Amino acid sequence: MNAKPDLVDPREKAITLGDIAPKWAKRLEEEKKLPFPLSIRWFKWYFELDIPSRCIVGEANGSSSSYEKECNECNSLGWQFGHSFLVRSRSGLEKDVHMFLQHWNEKHVR
Repeated sequence: MNAKPDLVDPREKAITLGDIAPKWAKRLEEEKKLPFPLSIRWFKWYFELDIPSRCIVGEANGSSSSYEKECNECNSLGWQFGHSFLVRSRSGLEKDVHMFLQHWNEKHVR
């Protein structure tokens, strides 16, 4: 076999949501529509998005809420995810994911 080595430095590869928040990435990918309002699934998502350690940003931070004090942008984006979900904006959630990944790749990838 003549395998070529990966010429891209791993630190230069953009991190995806699946890399840092696989549970939420899977949910958002599998659920083409947001859960029906006030359904059991809706309440589960809503409360998880409202708990800093269990939301998308919390999962990316190792299921920790420490980001609330350590990174204002992560804190703000965490609340934005909850807002987009509450107003049932799938496009808003997609925009939030894009903004979060851009921020994460710029500020938190070491």
